[in-house]
Amino acid sequence: MEIKELLKKIGLNTKEAAIYIALIENGPMTISGIAKASGLHRPAIYQVLPGLEKRGLVTISPKGKLKHYGAESPEKLKNMISDLTNQLEQILPELNSSFKRNKNKPIVKFLEGGKGITFIMNDINHSLKRGDVFYRYSSRKATTSDTKYQPRDYQKIRDQKQLERLVITSEALSSQKRPNLNRAVKTVPEKYGLFDYDITQIIYGNKVAFIDFDSENAFLIENPLITEFQKKIFKMLFDLLPGGLK
Repeated sequence: MEIKELLKKIGLNTKEAAIYIALIENGPMTISGIAKASGLHRPAIYQVLPGLEKRGLVTISPKGKLKHYGAESPEKLKNMISDLTNQLEQILPELNSSFKRNKNKPIVKFLEGGKGITFIMNDINHSLKRGDVFYRYSSRKATTSDTKYQPRDYQKIRDQKQLERLVITSEALSSQKRPNLNRAVKTVPEKYGLFDYDITQIIYGNKVAFIDFDSENAFLIENPLITEFQKKIFKMLFDLLPGGLK
């Protein structure tokens, strides 16, 4: 790495680095000498030198009517790095606090049309690892129109990864589902009308998806805390409902 680029990485700007290198290589010089050695114009040098002096990288030595500027030892650069490290240590607690707050902030995506539903179906397969479980409240259209929205290789990937499904649906809809080793179904009595609306909720990974099949709109919430909360509600209901088909 070039010396100038390294100096820029530790806090000097391009002009400061050029002046410091010129003084290191040539020794103490006047403004005219610095201009010739660095290729910078005099006004720019006058503007930059106070910053270098403040950092302790340049000293001024009057000689007669002229001022000579000299570079301090490069060891001073270590002090700059040390100062930056100390400043970073002071602000790290605040930065970490902000990071943790935003880390748990939900990411919400609104997905329109059949392509949005297909995106969710595809995301289930690609988000989950082999043998993982996802949870689904299955509505009427979710049962009858699944293949319409599924990616072409959806079932193949799902079965290859042996993804398990726990499904809660209505008594009428459960009769339409074929037995499957990787699926367990529990039913909610018709009197509750839970599946009168063509809305499906799918809980997988650290995401919760809501799909409205009537309007073909969906939204996806990505947040581990919200997902875990929804999983616990689902599991509680699943355990309380009478046994269903596999």
